[in-house]
Amino acid sequence: MAEQVLITSLMRALSLFRWATLLGAWLGLILSRTHLIHPWWALALLVITSGFTLTLHVLGRTDPGRLVKTEILLAEVALGVALLVADGFVYSTDRPQSLPWSWPAAGIAAVGIARGGQWALGVSMLIGIASLNTEIVLLERFTGTSQLPLALSKVGLWLLVGGIAGPLSDRLRSAERVISVVRAREEVARQLHDGVLQTLAVVQRRSGSPELAALARDQENSLRAYLSDDRLKLSPDTNDVAPLDSDTGAATATVEGLEPTLRHVAAHAERLHELQVTVVVAADCQEPTSHRLAALRGAVGEALTNAAKHGQAAKVTVYAEPADTPYELFVSVKDNGAGFDPATAVEGIGIARSIKARIHEVDGEVLIASRPGRGTEVQLWV
Repeated sequence: MAEQVLITSLMRALSLFRWATLLGAWLGLILSRTHLIHPWWALALLVITSGFTLTLHVLGRTDPGRLVKTEILLAEVALGVALLVADGFVYSTDRPQSLPWSWPAAGIAAVGIARGGQWALGVSMLIGIASLNTEIVLLERFTGTSQLPLALSKVGLWLLVGGIAGPLSDRLRSAERVISVVRAREEVARQLHDGVLQTLAVVQRRSGSPELAALARDQENSLRAYLSDDRLKLSPDTNDVAPLDSDTGAATATVEGLEPTLRHVAAHAERLHELQVTVVVAADCQEPTSHRLAALRGAVGEALTNAAKHGQAAKVTVYAEPADTPYELFVSVKDNGAGFDPATAVEGIGIARSIKARIHEVDGEVLIASRPGRGTEVQLWV
């Protein structure tokens, strides 16, 4: 929606340029009418151009979405080429004035706004060829020390317009998208602050359970730290933002490295669920990429939560070692809880989305081994 508003504003600005060049063309036609060899053709072309300019102006006010339609863009480019070619047809070679040779620049800019920089550059080359054909073939400007450079300078102008208008519109659209994302995230942050944080504060004040109050306080502090994280502020070159750790509630990049991350998640689970978590990481483990580390962080955290919440476990061992091809790393989360029968148990959202979905998104594998009364082991490969 915001991008459409930007395109509409740029298209309306082009309307002023068209009117300005068209006014200059009418004045030139009147002042240099003695140099016309086909006056009626010149008059007809300017009338058509005026009507088309008026049509685009009205569409910009009533139905701006049509200005980026392919047929409208093609019509404007075609009319611009016709004006350049006809310039050598309606005027004599010694004329002091020309048809609105700068009017086609609006067509190049319009294509750049609607379709991007590559299309604008292509159209500018097409119009440059038409302009060069008029100057050299129709007006026979291929001799003399000043005539050919003048002809080539017009071609350079079209290429300059295409080279500037297209990339500039691309940058503007990119900036508008970033601004829209930032505004949306700021709105989400406000909703979290006004809703979730206040609810957590009420839970802390009114809860009769010290454990529940401590959990609410921990989540409130983590969420506040996440909302104030500088990495939530986007730059024009990226849409990346620090993800929220589903287990700690804080921005995930605060801990780096496999072993520090696993120990951080384990410490959080011990604090919240009164678990005894042992973390063992083999010395020759290869450090995973940031995306894989984030997936492991979330999956291990969910496995620890399930061990305490559903398995009633007291002890959990988190073990990491290098894996065989095609994987690089194996992580095991094994508890001494009640266990269950995987063949008959219904897979919950925690296993399906927080564990399996995370690991599958980084092309990993998950295996859950469990038996009633023998605990559960969540095995992860990335």
